[in-house]
Amino acid sequence: MMAPSVVMRDGEVELVLGSAGSNRIRSAILQTIVGVVDHGMTARAAVEAPRVHFERSTLFIEPGINVSELRDMDIQVVRFGALNLFFGGVQAVQRRGSDLFGAGDPRRGGVAVSV
Repeated sequence: MMAPSVVMRDGEVELVLGSAGSNRIRSAILQTIVGVVDHGMTARAAVEAPRVHFERSTLFIEPGINVSELRDMDIQVVRFGALNLFFGGVQAVQRRGSDLFGAGDPRRGGVAVSV
């Protein structure tokens, strides 16, 4: 499975990204896009941010996610002790003006190198 994605702003490419991760690709990519577009994060910060994934009444979470408001809901919460490749492996390139910035997901040993 794969889901290469492009985020445009004012007709220009702002972010290009994709992820490995089976059915968790959608949540990994969406959370990265929300981090960049809605929260003004760099691609690197968004890729490295803690993630969640909800599936079949189970919420999977990485450290740094506060779920205290969900304690009264009828869902199971599975907590991971560290960033985990279970949550996908997003690779991204962000454009700001004429500059490009890459991000490789540490969950899968990813790196970004500019040449």
